[in-house]
Amino acid sequence: MERDHVLYEVADGVAEIRLNRPDVRNVLSAGPTGTRAQVIDALAEASDDPRVGAVLLTGAGPAFCAGGDLTGGKPRESALEDVRFLAEADAFHRGLRSAAVPVVAAVQGHCLGAGLLLAASCDLVVASTSASFGLPEGRMGLVGASYLVPVIGRQWAKFLILSGESISATRAQQIGLVLTVVPDDELAARSRDLAVRLARMPREAALLNKRAVDAVADVGGDEAGRSAGLTHDAVTLSMAGRATAPDGRTFRSIIADEGMGGLKQARSAQWTEPWLTDEPAPVGSVD
Repeated sequence: MERDHVLYEVADGVAEIRLNRPDVRNVLSAGPTGTRAQVIDALAEASDDPRVGAVLLTGAGPAFCAGGDLTGGKPRESALEDVRFLAEADAFHRGLRSAAVPVVAAVQGHCLGAGLLLAASCDLVVASTSASFGLPEGRMGLVGASYLVPVIGRQWAKFLILSGESISATRAQQIGLVLTVVPDDELAARSRDLAVRLARMPREAALLNKRAVDAVADVGGDEAGRSAGLTHDAVTLSMAGRATAPDGRTFRSIIADEGMGGLKQARSAQWTEPWLTDEPAPVGSVD
């Protein structure tokens, strides 16, 4: 498969998969040759390479991933197309979780929507101080939160999708979405150091221990929750074409007529100032 959306290289036992569309903030495209497919193709290469003991997932430019590609694909016109789209997204996340080696995500800048779900599908997430996480899709009648419930709980999942508001890296660490937060200029070195350490572990044991932890979580309800959430998301997604901005226009028509610029203006008409203003202290700090 041609990989024009990602870069791939192996060094020190670590395969780095870098999202490489910085001009559009590394948005994820779907389809058989899109970004998601290319990530899975690169991940399969890493899993089959005996030299590789860990994968480091990064993003080129100032943003890790600003979400799904809302303007680059053909609009879905039926409920069946919505179901297929969600099934493909679910297969993508399952592919990440089932990788034969640990996957570390290094997150800087925006990590939104599909990008947030991408990071949450990795085994470990390291974020820079400037990183922010959110589900702005909720402001347009779209979906995304059900997948996060096993990771951050129902209340935070509801807040992210119902408000569309972003949270800081420190807040993301507090709620269990992020392992640790590091200064911006240390993200590359610190995340690579973690991946190199994981790569030096016994490969078979690392895989089995990873599988064991995931099995406990899935038997405890994670897998059933994801399956139930997909069913509800399909219904919500089939109605998203009717979602309207404050001026009464549908978001779908705004995207078609004015692109992302018009969409951002419509979202700003809902609200601009964040509601969640109290910033938590970094985990482990002493008042």
